Amino acid sequence: MKYAKINPLSRYPYSLKSRLYIMLTASSIIPLILIGTISVYAIYSILVNKIDKGIENNIEQVSLSLENTLENMNYTSQQFTFNGLIGQDVYKYLRSDDLVEKIKQTNMINHNIALMNYTNPIVGMTLYYDKKNQTPLFTNMQTEDFQLKHLPLLTTTQGSNFYGPHESQYKNSNNNVFSLSRKFDITNDEQTSNVIIYIESNFSAFENILTSMQYGMEAFHILVNSNGKVIYTGNEQLILTGSDYDLNSVEGYKAFSKESDQNWRIVTFIDQNDYGYEIRKWLYTFLLFALLSLLCSIFIAVLIRKIVYKPLNKINQGIAMISGNNLEVKMNFSGVREFDSIISEFNNMTNKIKNLVKKVELEEKNKSEVEIEKLMAQINPHFLYNSLNTIQWLSRMREPEKTDRFVALFIKLLNYNLAKGGYVVPIKEEINTLLDYIELQNIRYDNIFDVEIEVDEQAWDYKTPRFLLQPLVENALYHGLEGNEGSIKVYVTAIGNNKLSIVVIDDGKGMVETEIADLLTGRKKKYGLGIGLNYVDKMIKIYFGPSSRLDISSEENKGTKISITLLYEERMVDHD
Repeated sequence: MKYAKINPLSRYPYSLKSRLYIMLTASSIIPLILIGTISVYAIYSILVNKIDKGIENNIEQVSLSLENTLENMNYTSQQFTFNGLIGQDVYKYLRSDDLVEKIKQTNMINHNIALMNYTNPIVGMTLYYDKKNQTPLFTNMQTEDFQLKHLPLLTTTQGSNFYGPHESQYKNSNNNVFSLSRKFDITNDEQTSNVIIYIESNFSAFENILTSMQYGMEAFHILVNSNGKVIYTGNEQLILTGSDYDLNSVEGYKAFSKESDQNWRIVTFIDQNDYGYEIRKWLYTFLLFALLSLLCSIFIAVLIRKIVYKPLNKINQGIAMISGNNLEVKMNFSGVREFDSIISEFNNMTNKIKNLVKKVELEEKNKSEVEIEKLMAQINPHFLYNSLNTIQWLSRMREPEKTDRFVALFIKLLNYNLAKGGYVVPIKEEINTLLDYIELQNIRYDNIFDVEIEVDEQAWDYKTPRFLLQPLVENALYHGLEGNEGSIKVYVTAIGNNKLSIVVIDDGKGMVETEIADLLTGRKKKYGLGIGLNYVDKMIKIYFGPSSRLDISSEENKGTKISITLLYEERMVDHD
C-alpha cells in the first residue's frame, strides 16, 4: 500500500536515523575515554558518599520526626496540667463537693479531651489517673490494669517521662505507641498531687516513624534511652531489648547513629554485604557496558535502519493517515515481533474505531428516529376523538360513575404518555398503565373482551422503556380481535438473572406475513394511541441491543402470538 509522503518540520532538522547514528558513534567513543580517565577510586568514593549520605539523611529525618512527636505530645500534655485549659476544669472537679457541679465539669472535661484529640491527630489515648486510689479519672479510651512501672523509659525532660515504643494500654489494641506521663499538679495539694497525666501517640505514629525508612537493603533499627539501655530493637537475635548499647557488638553490620537533644539515640544497622553490593554492582556494570558498547555499536549501526528506523517510519506514516481521517489504512508487518505487536494493535485499533464510528452513527440515527416518531405521534387524533365521543355518549346515557371513571382513566393515560420523567420505568408502572388502558377500552366496547395478565414474582424488579406493553395489547385488540369478542393473555416472566420474556396471545382472526411485515415497518394504519409495534421493535434494539428481539407468529382464524425477549447487560431493577 502506498503511503502519503510526510515532510519533516523545519524546526526539527535532525531525523531519528541521524540522531541514532550520532548516539551510536558517541557510545563507541565515550566508554574509551571514561575507562582511561575515571579511576576505580573515584567511582568507589562517589558511591560510598552517596549511600552514606542517603542513610544519614534518612536517619536524621527519622530522629527529627520522633523528636517532633515527643515535643508535640509534651506540648499537648501542658493543656492537661493544673494551669492548662483542660487542667483547670479537672482542678475544679477535684476541689468541688457539689454533685451537679461535678457532672457539669465531667461533661466539659470529656468534651475538651475529645476536641483536643480531634484537633491533634498525633495524640491517641489520653488519661487522668489517680495513683492513690489506682483508678482512672477521665479518659477517651478504656484501659485495664493501668501500669507505668513496666513501661520502657525513653527519656525524662521538661518534667515529663517519655516511654516507648510499647504496647498501648488501650484494652482493645495491641499496637505499639510512644507515651508520656507527668504530674498534674507539682504542689503538695492533697487532692491534686496524686493525679498524673498519661498520653499516648496515635497508633500509626510508631510505624510512620520507625518502619517507613526505605534503604533498598537489609536494615534494622534500635532505640537507646538516656541511660544507655536498648528499649526497642528490630532484631532480637542480634541485640536484645533491655541490653546495654554497644556500637561494636554486632559483627557484619555497618552502624549509623543519631543522638537526639532529648538524650536518646536511634541507630540503624545495614548488612555489610548489602552495603557493598551497590558499589560492586556499579563497578561491574560500568566495566561490562564499556566493553559491550565497543562490541555492539558497530553491529547495531549496521542493523539500525532495517530494525528500527523503517518500522518506526511506517508507524509514523500510518498515524499520520489516521489523523487525516483515513480509516481504511492497514499497515503490513515488519518481521520484528515488538514492532509487529504495535502494528497489530494499530490495525485492531483502526478497525475498532471504524466500527465504533459506524455503530455510533447508526445508533444515534435510530434513536433520533424513534424519539422524533414518539414526539410526533404520541397520541393518535382518532384515539382522542373516539375517547371524547365515548365520554359524550356516557353523559347522554346518564351514567355518571362510568363517565367519571372513563375520564379519570383517560387523564392517567395522557399523563403517562406526556410524562417528562424519562423513558425507563419499573415494570409495575407499565402493568398499571396497561390495566388502565384495558379498563378504558372495556368501557368503550362494553366488556366484550377479556384480558388475563400473569407476572412472574421476580419480574416485578425489572425496568422497561415506557409504552412497551400497551402497543402489544392494542395490536391484539385492533388487529387480532378487531373490536369483537375474544380474549387476550399477557405473560411477563423473568429468565435467569438478566432476561425478561413478554408474551401477548390473542384468539382473534390472525394475520398473514405481509400484515406482520407492515406492522413492524409502520406501514399499517395506526389505531388507538398510535404507538405501533415498529416503535417497540426499535426501542428494544436501542435500549437492550441486537440480542433482544420481537417475534410475531400468527395463524389465520386461530390468533396471534407476540413474543419479546429483553437481554439486560446490567440488570435494571426498581429500588423503590
